[in-house]
Amino acid sequence: MGGLGSEAAREIPLVDLTGFDERRAEVTDRLWSAATEVGFFQLAGHGIDTGLVDAGFAAAERFFALPADRKAAWPLDRSRNAGWESRSQVRPSTGTADEKESYQITVPAMGGLWPDPDELPGFRATLEALERASWTVAMRVLSCFAGRLDLPADFFTAAHDPAAPTYQSTLRLLRYPAASGGDAPGGWRAGAHTDFDCLTLLFQRAGQPGLQVCPGAERDSGAWTPVDPDPSVVTCNIGDMLMRWSDDRLLSTLHRVRGPGADDPAVDRYSIAFFAQANRDVVIESPGGTYPPITAADYLAQRVAANY
Repeated sequence: MGGLGSEAAREIPLVDLTGFDERRAEVTDRLWSAATEVGFFQLAGHGIDTGLVDAGFAAAERFFALPADRKAAWPLDRSRNAGWESRSQVRPSTGTADEKESYQITVPAMGGLWPDPDELPGFRATLEALERASWTVAMRVLSCFAGRLDLPADFFTAAHDPAAPTYQSTLRLLRYPAASGGDAPGGWRAGAHTDFDCLTLLFQRAGQPGLQVCPGAERDSGAWTPVDPDPSVVTCNIGDMLMRWSDDRLLSTLHRVRGPGADDPAVDRYSIAFFAQANRDVVIESPGGTYPPITAADYLAQRVAANY
């Protein structure tokens, strides 16, 4: 999956969450179909304020514009899954480091890793607000999946309790530096991968392309579909944790970020991802017994160790 592959036109399902309480059954049907057939979908009517998202991107740009030695004052602590890293994530699909830098926010684990408020005013408050808004939408989606898995509607909400010290869902700011030659060997900004979590919410900026997906049911085809950045929607994908939890009914989807080709703008790409990851002490146990039980802490630690 580290090769160039080919491109294929596919429809990325769009699910409108407007009037969620009144339309819950309809929304659940659409989400379930998208998650079991594609594993990748987009949300409209999600309720996250566009001004908050814009403020989140502005905060990310201010942070990444700092000199490297300043950002290095808040280094990635893999045991806490928090802090700043640059070109340190090596995808098994490519064997090379992703061409990106990121800053990961896991709220209970941020001791000593927040920038000084005098240096980046409003940074922490803005991103904590965006993290919580993203959590709210993720839990709404996961509650629909819980019903189809014969679990209580609040099962995943309890498993991702933000008030618990074991909370480990993460908001990740990402910057892929401007580059050219996306077709050249090593031209990936992020190599092909699946996410470690239950559910990913991704915010993209207009005019900053690169995201491509190979749907779960077709993950060995080598045919990739571009996902054009649309700031009006949130792009979502199922992660490995939820695929395991659902006895492989919900499909974790391969995706990657390509460097710009000859006809693409050579600009930085910024994105913000929210990873809904069950609290550290939660035991992931698939109803059908497909996989042995494992705590979310151990599962995430295994996956992080294989990628850094």
